[in-house]
Amino acid sequence: MAESARPQSRRQMIMRDVLRLPSLEGADVLVGNSGLDREVTNAMVMEGPDIEKWGRPGLVLVTSLFALIPLDPNERLEFFDKVAGIGIAGIIYKPGRTPVELLQPSLAACEARSIPFVQMKPTVNFEAVLMDVMGTVIDSNAQLLDSFYETHRKTMRLALKQPSIYEVVSQLKERMGCEVSFFNKIDDAHVGTENNVCNFESMELSEFRYQRYQTNRYYNATLRYSDSHSERALAVNIPSQSISSCYLVVHTTPEDVSAFQRMTIDNYVNLLSIELLKQEALNQQLYNRNNMLVHDLLHGRYISNSEVDGAIEELGIGTHALYQVMLLRVSVSDPSQTERMRDLLRTFQRRIHRLYPNSVFFESNNRLSFIRNHTSGSIGFDDREITTILNDMHNDDSQPHFSHLLVLSSNVGRYDIPEANAEVLSVYKLFDADQLANRCVKYEDLGLLKFLIDIGDSSKLASYIDSRVSRLRRESPEGFQTLVTLCKCECSYSAAASQLFVHPKTVRYRIERIRNEYGIDVHNSDDLMQVLLTEKIVMLLGPNWKPLAD
Repeated sequence: MAESARPQSRRQMIMRDVLRLPSLEGADVLVGNSGLDREVTNAMVMEGPDIEKWGRPGLVLVTSLFALIPLDPNERLEFFDKVAGIGIAGIIYKPGRTPVELLQPSLAACEARSIPFVQMKPTVNFEAVLMDVMGTVIDSNAQLLDSFYETHRKTMRLALKQPSIYEVVSQLKERMGCEVSFFNKIDDAHVGTENNVCNFESMELSEFRYQRYQTNRYYNATLRYSDSHSERALAVNIPSQSISSCYLVVHTTPEDVSAFQRMTIDNYVNLLSIELLKQEALNQQLYNRNNMLVHDLLHGRYISNSEVDGAIEELGIGTHALYQVMLLRVSVSDPSQTERMRDLLRTFQRRIHRLYPNSVFFESNNRLSFIRNHTSGSIGFDDREITTILNDMHNDDSQPHFSHLLVLSSNVGRYDIPEANAEVLSVYKLFDADQLANRCVKYEDLGLLKFLIDIGDSSKLASYIDSRVSRLRRESPEGFQTLVTLCKCECSYSAAASQLFVHPKTVRYRIERIRNEYGIDVHNSDDLMQVLLTEKIVMLLGPNWKPLAD
């Protein structure tokens, strides 16, 4: 076969190319013209109808249809359904052995399923067609690998220059012939080759799978713009150790991206992954240093004012006179999603940093503690703006379902930051998780409850507990919990029973026994207040505190 007869394009061979092969000169496409752009990966003589066992996507069947003669009409239709479902590229038919009553239904079935049905000359043998198709596929794959190797070499040369993200997407634009952009979903950061195309407002993703040559995760992306119009694009997730929301966006439809172009995209995705890794290493080093400084500021580890001044200067938060501390605690609802806690904290931290650039934070397990430097008491952390951020996170389907507690301190001077931190930690301890689900609490709004926090001395704090309630908690923890739950549920037996997972009659029985044995009547407002006050004090004293016997 002449070398010039084979397609020399970098793209994968398609059925339309098969028709130009020497062994198929003078062949006719009887039906299925709409499927001539199907990719071809191999060719095989069909010797049996059990195609589900050996058929592969892109395979060309070379056949006289003799294997279908034993089948009844329904079984033949089922065979063509399997051909379409597998993704067979087309059928090359050699006439001479097939009855007319079999050929016509086969043509109708192929036309209905857009399967190209090509009739070759009866004088050409099967081996010539197989050699032409398979030889061309091998040549095409060899060219593809050569092109990939050359692209890889060029990409590595670019990597040695330590390019910026803009340089990377610009280079890829030259190779792809369309606009390209980098998108960090958490930061809502865009770096693109053309602003009008690349500055989309949102991106919806559905996974897209190619049959071959796919290394990374590809997505069919719907990009929505500020003028309400939308466009389709190909988005590829950029692998990263700690950032799972960065994408390379190629502004063309996924179906129009060839195998060679996917290989090129994969090279540039790897290059961007290296750049992100370097950024993460630098950011992690800075994060570790800042985390330690903020932790020591919050917990009063500096023994002199000059040390405090040095830490504040290094953190870059010494411009204004006042400081405020904010604590966020998050709890992921689904235990299987616990590993995504870091994504939630990272998302919140970055949103806060964009809103309050002059703030720093400390991260610990499921909590973030922020320090903000500001000018006056009226310009601290705005609880309404922060609540909006948290509501956006709750409404984001890509985030795991979670609950949160947000606590804001009063405004203090730079040497009183540990006192502000003590305020938010005390509020954190004062209320249980159920009460503070998705709430924002400001220290200055606590009113009378502040005295519980300000006492500080645990023995003095314990002295405020009613002796009857203290004895009940010591002798019957279950009864105490039942009493507290009923008080929190505004004396609704059914609501308390629901929270305790018992029958309402069980709650009534326990409360009646408590009234008789301990003299505590929750329908008396003074007793109800004593029960709730005890519960708050116990929360402040901590889980290891034990009441002394009377």
